[in-house]
Amino acid sequence: MPNLRGKNGYGNKESPSDADLEIALRRYAAQNLPLEVRIANLKSDLDYSIRPTKLKKLQKEFNIPRVRKPPALEVSRQAVIDKVRMDVTQGNGPNYFKTVLQQEGLMIPRDTIRQIMLEHFPLGFDNRFPGKKKSVIPRTPLNSNGKFHEVSSDGHEKLGKQALDMGDIGLPIYGYKDKWSDNIPFIQFVPDSRTAAAIGHLYLDFIETTGGIPIQMTMDKGSEIGWQYSIQDALRHTFAPEIDPIIYPVCRLIKSVHNTIIEAFWRWFKEKMGLNLKAVILVGKDQRIFSANVEFHLPLFYWVFVPLLQAKLEEFRIWWNHHRVRSQKEKNMPSGHIPADAFEHPQNFGGLDCLIEVPQSAVNDLRDMITEEVGPRDVHLSWFTAEFDELAGNIYEQIGKPMISLETAWDVFEKMLQPMADVIDSLP
Repeated sequence: MPNLRGKNGYGNKESPSDADLEIALRRYAAQNLPLEVRIANLKSDLDYSIRPTKLKKLQKEFNIPRVRKPPALEVSRQAVIDKVRMDVTQGNGPNYFKTVLQQEGLMIPRDTIRQIMLEHFPLGFDNRFPGKKKSVIPRTPLNSNGKFHEVSSDGHEKLGKQALDMGDIGLPIYGYKDKWSDNIPFIQFVPDSRTAAAIGHLYLDFIETTGGIPIQMTMDKGSEIGWQYSIQDALRHTFAPEIDPIIYPVCRLIKSVHNTIIEAFWRWFKEKMGLNLKAVILVGKDQRIFSANVEFHLPLFYWVFVPLLQAKLEEFRIWWNHHRVRSQKEKNMPSGHIPADAFEHPQNFGGLDCLIEVPQSAVNDLRDMITEEVGPRDVHLSWFTAEFDELAGNIYEQIGKPMISLETAWDVFEKMLQPMADVIDSLP
């Protein structure tokens, strides 16, 4: 009989599991990728070749959200209102909230979001009028061979002690940005972004998260980069000795104003989320809830707020990685793309995966070395002691474990004050 092998010539027909398919399709929906890109990514990610008709059938079968079939208007209205209400400064427009809601599986058309915002938050549009924007930092064409060819790192102090003026409360951020894809693989609030020990331990966290190091790290000329520079140099020479450091430097140290890859990103964070977070934090100062003169107020603030703030920072990272970058004709790298898509599928954008893999054993050895020299990770990256964590946990249970969110954080903080003061006063 003909076709004895049972293949019809249309590629691999061995379907991946339903679970893997659904995870992939929901990820593509969250990135709002075109159908042809989803088909290409299925081939890259799961070695599964299908046509548009089959893709549409699978999306219907798994109930993948689509912008052509948005939620009911009242559901959309409430979801948009809930998100915009948290935007205290009214600095974000419909495109921002469209991408944020996509991550929650709510595919709401931009025009619908805009109309809802006009009805309920009309003043925000006046605040965002282009004439009120500050000038953007001039940019020049960039070059890179692929993801992890060059990663820029930097700290952000707009929520630091000087900015907040609330005693010793400081919430610096340190992040890493991939030059080629615009993707942010790692970003975190840290107790201190200006010490070499803290950033050294944080860079090892970055390596554990990503599985390796880039060919080149680009950093400011600050004192905090000492251990980070040494780690990058040691691992690059150990696990990629064939790469010529003359042609491809291990590290590049530049002035902060020239570290535009990540410096420009901080402006976006400030406008989209940073000002909102600052407004929430300053409630404690404006309403005289927080006192810099009471010793336990500082660790209690960190205990209540840092997990919430880190969750919002992660939310912003996801938004950034899933928003569409503006198109630049002169750019010699991906343009008009979704950073997460380019980062996950560099081959589809003419790029290479330049990650230098580093085994966990090497990370452990370096962690031990730093610990021996300057102290363990917890000393430099923990916001409070283990003893205080246990005390705060017990007090939180004592008051009934109320829900903690950014809207309720100061209320919870206040409820914990007196019970904690009573326990501390009773200590010998």
